[in-house]
Amino acid sequence: MALDIFRTPRKGRLREQDQLFLQGAKWEVLQAEGLDIQTYLWEGTGPTILLAHGWESNSARWRTFINLFRKKGYRIVALDAPGHGATSSDRFDAHCYGLAMKAVAERFEPAFIIGHSAGGMSVLYYLATFKPSFVRGGVVIAAPSSLRKILKNFYGIMQLSPRAIRGMDLAILEKFAQPTEAFDLFDFARNTHVPGLLLFDAGDQIASFAEGQQLAEVWKNSRFVGFEGLGHSVNGKEVVEAVLGFIGESKNRE
Repeated sequence: MALDIFRTPRKGRLREQDQLFLQGAKWEVLQAEGLDIQTYLWEGTGPTILLAHGWESNSARWRTFINLFRKKGYRIVALDAPGHGATSSDRFDAHCYGLAMKAVAERFEPAFIIGHSAGGMSVLYYLATFKPSFVRGGVVIAAPSSLRKILKNFYGIMQLSPRAIRGMDLAILEKFAQPTEAFDLFDFARNTHVPGLLLFDAGDQIASFAEGQQLAEVWKNSRFVGFEGLGHSVNGKEVVEAVLGFIGESKNRE
């Protein structure tokens, strides 16, 4: 079934080097939404930051962020998405990721949530849908603007017929009780009221730089920072520095 293929990650489980880095954290498994959700905690005296990686990745992708955050004394939590890292399941979608994020957030009550790619989509879904009172800021990095756009690329790769595409839309409606168009970051951004930071790269072939700028226009109290040469990963010291600046500004507003 096309929907099952679409929701099945081909990689993203923990490699040896990932496990070596994550050994420095306290590992805790949370059970929610029928999942065993793997979390990693680095204690600190500062506000808590929650990190949500993207498709076919895992919590070790935040290595640069975690190392620099720890130097600043922040308390850091990362979670592996469904079907990724050490979290159970062989299926993934941004909806179930958002629900897993909700369970983790309620356990650790982060002041700031940061998500990359599909993790960024889930961050906006979570903030707009559940409006957690303890979150003071959200950071979205290189997130595609809608499920429809992601599916369009998938349809092209799979060379699906119009009939198969209609079947996929029906399967999504049956599975999630919502149409494909319901998962749209512009709608989520309009309904998100905590301050936000959007980070995109001009050369990203997956998440549109221009649409990132447009998201900043509809997300109240948000701002956009662009980069060049980082691609879709948008990962590096300069990115972390932009996030630290945003967190510092949010703390000063209190």
